[in-house]
Order: sequence, then C-alpha cells, then structure tokens
Amino acid sequence: MAKPSELTYEATFGKKISRLFIFRFLWIFLQIWVLWIWGIWIGLISFIHFWYMLILGKRSKELWQKKLRFERHISKWKAYITALTDKRPKMIED
Repeated sequence: MAKPSELTYEATFGKKISRLFIFRFLWIFLQIWVLWIWGIWIGLISFIHFWYMLILGKRSKELWQKKLRFERHISKWKAYITALTDKRPKMIED
C-alpha cells in the first residue's frame, strides 16, 4: 500500500511590517467617499459618451481616457482593499 504524500506549502516572508496597518480601514473609509463622488462623475461622462456616439457615430478619445483612468484607479484600490498588495494607491492618480 502506498504511503500518503505530505503536503508542503512554502511562503516567503519579507521584512517586518508596520503596526500602522491597523489604521488601513480609516484610509479606505476616506477614499470610499472620494471614489463615490468620482464614480458619479464617471457615470455622467458615460451617459454623455453614449449620446455622443449615438448622435455623431464615433467615439470621443477624451471621454474614453477619463473612463479608463477611473477604471485603472479602481483596480489599484480593489487590489489594496483585498490585501493583494501593500502598496497604497494615491488619493487620485495622475
């Protein structure tokens, strides 16, 4: 009869983390309000962009860039909130 194999898992541990990580939720709480207002603005831009495409039959590069910038920023925050990264994004990216 075969001997059951052992399961091994290796994890690398870096330098000691700061104890200030317990205040991470405060920073996230402040950022949520900024993202909420920015999200409303992007919703309005999306509505305008829809009508722009419907009437003129082409896309607006400027409106698309605004929406893309927002999506990139949201993706960075999603990674930070779910602890996939320790690098905190800026309040609003350039």
